[in-house]
Amino acid sequence: MSVKRRRRLPACGQAALALLVVLSANLAAARLGVAGGQDRASVGFIGRDRVIEMAAAADPSVASFEPSPTALASFVALVDPVHVRMFIRPAQPADLVLAARIGKAVEAAANPALSLELVAVADDLSEPKALVAENSVTAVPEIIVYWMNEEVGRLHPEAGAPVETELADFIFQARVQIAQEMILDHEFFKFTFHKDLLPLDCKRCHGPD
Repeated sequence: MSVKRRRRLPACGQAALALLVVLSANLAAARLGVAGGQDRASVGFIGRDRVIEMAAAADPSVASFEPSPTALASFVALVDPVHVRMFIRPAQPADLVLAARIGKAVEAAANPALSLELVAVADDLSEPKALVAENSVTAVPEIIVYWMNEEVGRLHPEAGAPVETELADFIFQARVQIAQEMILDHEFFKFTFHKDLLPLDCKRCHGPD
């Protein structure tokens, strides 16, 4: 059995190889920073926990934030599926705080009927092009609300707003409006929870009793 002996690089070759290794490591670290270590520079879907972490770093009060009991009760009471998709600019602390408030409220509600997606976009909305175009996003922060897989409206909360309360009220009002429009559709109400919609004029459907 023969064993091939490794050829040693000349001193100049070793130095060049060492330099190449250092440059490669620096390049890899830079790529990692863009892809994962610096979420402020990334775009696309971003995890709720990561957003809360970033928001707390920008505003320490986020760590102790507790959602409004009224909003929380409204989220807990949801039966039919509600999906919330929020577009934010990670480079803007105010956006992060708003998203963190909603993220914490959804987490506290622990209702499988309520889901949340957070999408990070560039400040100029140039990226991610596909998601921005598909969702017709023209201003951020923007919250798109879906009820039973259908879009029911959008919110553009202002910095510092009690956004979880505004969102809970928006969802409730949207459900009431749609239910009023469908008041004579017995099939719709057969499969749609609506006992909590007190403003609903059920007399038009069920009579005065």
